[in-house]
Amino acid sequence: METGLVLKARNGDADAFAALYSQFSSDLYRFAFYMLGNREDARDCVQDACPLAFANISSLQKAGAFKSWLFKILSNCCKAKLTRAAEKGAPLPLDDFYELIPDENSAGFILSLELREAVFSLSEEERNIVLLSVVGGYKSHEISEILGLGASTVRSKLSRSLTKLRVILSDKGVATT
Repeated sequence: METGLVLKARNGDADAFAALYSQFSSDLYRFAFYMLGNREDARDCVQDACPLAFANISSLQKAGAFKSWLFKILSNCCKAKLTRAAEKGAPLPLDDFYELIPDENSAGFILSLELREAVFSLSEEERNIVLLSVVGGYKSHEISEILGLGASTVRSKLSRSLTKLRVILSDKGVATT
C-alpha cells in the first residue's frame, strides 16, 4: 500500500502524500522532539520537512525507501535548526521536555534528567542512532538508510553508544540492566 501511495505522490497526488504523512506523523514529531527538546521547534521542523519532501518526491529513487528518505529530510531540518541556534549562541528552550518528566520529588525525575543528560553527552550521530532505535523503533537497516551509513556500522555504533550510556549512568549511580 505504501509503495502505491508513493507512486501516486510522485505524480503530484497531494492526497496520497497526505496519507503517507499521516502514517508517519507521530514518529516524525517524536524524533524531532527528542532531537530538539521542545514541542514548538519539533512542530516547526516537521512542518518544514513535509512540504520540502512533497516538493522533491520525484527525486526519491525507490518507493520502498520513502520512510527513510522522509526521516533523512527531517533530520537535516533538525540539524539546520540546531546549527542556527548554535550560531546565534542561543540555547534551545527545553521547557517542554521537562514537562514530560515525572514530579521533581520522585525518583523518576532524577532518572529522567540523568538519562537526558547522558543521551545529550553522546555525539550527534550517536544520539541520532540511539533515538531512532530506542525511541523510533527503527531497525539498523532503516537507520542506515536515514543516516546514510552501512547497516553494520549502525549496529556497531548503536552497541558502543548504549555501552557509553550504561557507563555514564553507572558512574552517576543509576542502575542499568
